[in-house]
Amino acid sequence: MKQKISEFDKWYEQYVDELFSYGMAFGIEKEYVLDVIHDIFLHLYESADKIEITDNPKFYLLRSLKNRIISFKQKSSNLLSLDDNVDYDFQIKVDALALMEDEEERLAYEEQLESLFGLLTNKQREVVYLHFMQELSYQEIAEILHITPKSVRKIIYRALERMQDGVAPLWLVFIFLVE
Repeated sequence: MKQKISEFDKWYEQYVDELFSYGMAFGIEKEYVLDVIHDIFLHLYESADKIEITDNPKFYLLRSLKNRIISFKQKSSNLLSLDDNVDYDFQIKVDALALMEDEEERLAYEEQLESLFGLLTNKQREVVYLHFMQELSYQEIAEILHITPKSVRKIIYRALERMQDGVAPLWLVFIFLVE
């Protein structure tokens, strides 16, 4: 069990920023996102003997976070049934500060990228975020969103097509930023 607990510590250090970023994209208060992340790790600690995570802990953690946030949104919306199509606003926050030193240029790129992401639906933004920024596979994204891998590919294709049609040269900046 000590081995698992040290793994959880390592996972927390390694993934907490990415989990926080993903949680904030749902438009949830900062404190709630942090509480949910801590609850997930508390659950892992309490269930260390029962839980077996061998393949991709990042995927497991992101999926757990989304499930808890959707559950929270359902409760706060007084939804009586468990529906996979809960409507939520998914916003990607752009921070190009690490890539550019000129403040004006950085702000201009951030504004352009945010308008580029504004062309996408919430689901497209989330799939693009999970695939390009969190580097999850089509299969992992499909499991998080309860859709097929083929649907994930189609959503990514349509999102990139929409961005390319919307702002042709800027979509290249997006690809540069996430790779």
